[in-house]
Amino acid sequence: MNRTFVCVETSGHVTRALEPVAAAEGDRLLFVSARAEPPAGVRSLRIDVREDPRRAAEAIAEACADAPAVAAFTNQEPYVITTAELAEALGVGRNPLASASAARDKARMKEVWQAAGVSTPRGTHATSRAGLDLAGVVYPAIVKPTHGFASCGVRRVESEDELLAQVRKIALLNATTMAQGGVPGGGGFLVEQCLEGREFSVDTVWSDGRPAVDLLMTNRSDLVSSGPYFPDRLYVLDPALPQEVRRAVVDLTHDAVRALGISHGPTHTEVRFHDGTPYVLEAAARPGAGGVFYDLARHALGVDPMRAMYLSLVCEDREEFERRAEPALRESHVPGDTSYFWFNVPHRGSGIIRAVEGLDEVRDRAEVLLCVCFKEPGQRLHPDGDLISDYFCNIMGRHREVPGGPSLSELLKSFEETIEIVY
Repeated sequence: MNRTFVCVETSGHVTRALEPVAAAEGDRLLFVSARAEPPAGVRSLRIDVREDPRRAAEAIAEACADAPAVAAFTNQEPYVITTAELAEALGVGRNPLASASAARDKARMKEVWQAAGVSTPRGTHATSRAGLDLAGVVYPAIVKPTHGFASCGVRRVESEDELLAQVRKIALLNATTMAQGGVPGGGGFLVEQCLEGREFSVDTVWSDGRPAVDLLMTNRSDLVSSGPYFPDRLYVLDPALPQEVRRAVVDLTHDAVRALGISHGPTHTEVRFHDGTPYVLEAAARPGAGGVFYDLARHALGVDPMRAMYLSLVCEDREEFERRAEPALRESHVPGDTSYFWFNVPHRGSGIIRAVEGLDEVRDRAEVLLCVCFKEPGQRLHPDGDLISDYFCNIMGRHREVPGGPSLSELLKSFEETIEIVY
């Protein structure tokens, strides 16, 4: 159709995945970034959209005058609001700017959900230690930055001393990572009710306010990490999950996203149970795991959320979307003895990377469907702790329980031991 799909600071893996989708529709990509290089063959424009989204829109419109922009998309949480502003300036916005802002601000989204009667944990918001009512905190509690992502800065605290220590850490995070992402003052923090049950995530593609694709995954990070932090380590596509649990989780995420006013494109929503009741924790107007979950759905279920997401942002209406997206929505079933998983590989040490060894060996394993390393030699890797906000390496694969074979946790440990970083 000779249009341009604008990719704002998208990761290399997702940009490459979108390129054939756009080409199949007769469109092309324009990769917009202040620093990163585009994948080979993808047109690009070097500009920082956060400085002035309207001026960036003018530059983009000029760069693609022969193929007008049809959508603006990012898979990076810090760019969600800016991308919405850019889309609005280009005249291709699909969701209200206020909805994108609410999906970026955990304090605001909690207010929206409480007003709409959507089940969410009790919590209070403060912008500094001085604004926190320590006497009202019930322990254990969860502390998190309001504009965090990838579970960065999230901790379970058992006492006032632990709470204040984490608030100081979040203040540092807000003054650095969050401030660099354009959040004035970093946004503060939330102190929330601690929920004790199972956790799930749902990635949904929306078209005209209706869900077109739902990918429900079980968070099993408990198998590969312990302690008071909540790193996103392991998600599993569980074929044995009871239908009533699946329905309760998915329905709650739909209510939460609709309350925020998001009607088109991707959302990633997290839910945790407590005393048998599901509570929505947070939602984001982007794909989960930066889009790698979409690969998992394609391999495991035969659906193509990447193509569905693309079409949800470029089609004129629901009728056009359903007609063009139908092949992407066909679904098969996961074998009952197979678990498909996404594993965020932990790392040891920190510093400037000289080499990453063992990746080819991991990629050659029969269980591995995809291995994406986000860091290259010459780049800095920060310590793998509660304040890290980016990924080192993701592995997507499948595991089948067989007599005498490794458990899922043993399999993942073997991946971790095979990959070695040389600093």
